[in-house]
Amino acid sequence: MIHKELLSKHFNITPDDVREVKGGWSAKAYRVDTENNAYFLKAYDKSLPSVVPWVRRIDDYIPVLGWLSDTPELRGRVVTPIKSVSRDYKVETETHVFLLFEYVPGETPWEGRLTRRQLAELAEILALLHSFDASSVPCGTGGLREDISFDFCIKLERYLNAPEGNSGLSRVISKEADMLRAAIGTTVRLRDTVRLNAKHLVLCHADTHKNNVIQSDRLILADWEDLRLAPAEADLFMYALDPGWEVFLQAYKAIRRDFHIDENLLNFYLIRRRLDDIWSDIARLLYDDPGKYEAARCFELLQISFSETQQLLNERGM
Repeated sequence: MIHKELLSKHFNITPDDVREVKGGWSAKAYRVDTENNAYFLKAYDKSLPSVVPWVRRIDDYIPVLGWLSDTPELRGRVVTPIKSVSRDYKVETETHVFLLFEYVPGETPWEGRLTRRQLAELAEILALLHSFDASSVPCGTGGLREDISFDFCIKLERYLNAPEGNSGLSRVISKEADMLRAAIGTTVRLRDTVRLNAKHLVLCHADTHKNNVIQSDRLILADWEDLRLAPAEADLFMYALDPGWEVFLQAYKAIRRDFHIDENLLNFYLIRRRLDDIWSDIARLLYDDPGKYEAARCFELLQISFSETQQLLNERGM
């Protein structure tokens, strides 16, 4: 699928080697080696229904990421996208969309938690990112604005009322149906409060889990598909339940001294993310026809999300 001719034609790169490496579920990932440099290539398959929304967002977020990667505040702390010979960041074929980045040597902590030092570094990156709002960015941000919507809740509730397709999946979901309906109700209630309080929107990565960071000489934040203008809590929620939360928050407030967390916003993003993840895994099982390994992983992730959602409902008074 990945042809050296594509890289040569569209990026003026002559690769010695192109090999697949571990990546996220939205796109396949490849390391590209040339005589003098290395690159990271992402390939989005346009035939997969779950991938289509991510492809649609590329034109909204990738120019902003390109600008961020060249700012004094974040240069060397976020991945750097590379423009094609046509001066566009993406290359589109009949079946795929490709994005090319500078390669970052280092490790991603796939297993275990971030260390205290890594948490502090990540908090610093986010605090610097949150210093930018729409007025700070020299390229269009209209498509990035958080509207506090959740179409996935509507789709999930529709599925709960009329399960389709995979009978094994419907049996798993039916056991959690009451809890999921309670979580949807809580999300709707919090949304109405959040819409009143979400006044100052800043640039947020919105997917800052540990598998989206690379430990190089410094910590580097990768995978910016979810970049948006949102309340800062859209990033901070990811570590609100982490044992290192106080370390994270202290490092964050060292840069944003006047910032105060809105607990309603934090709770909204905590529960919304779990429901979003649940629907994403259901949709992949229903519509993407994943292989045996990927399907097993989806079921595993569903069980984790069920447990975390129930914990939120029990422990945070939602």
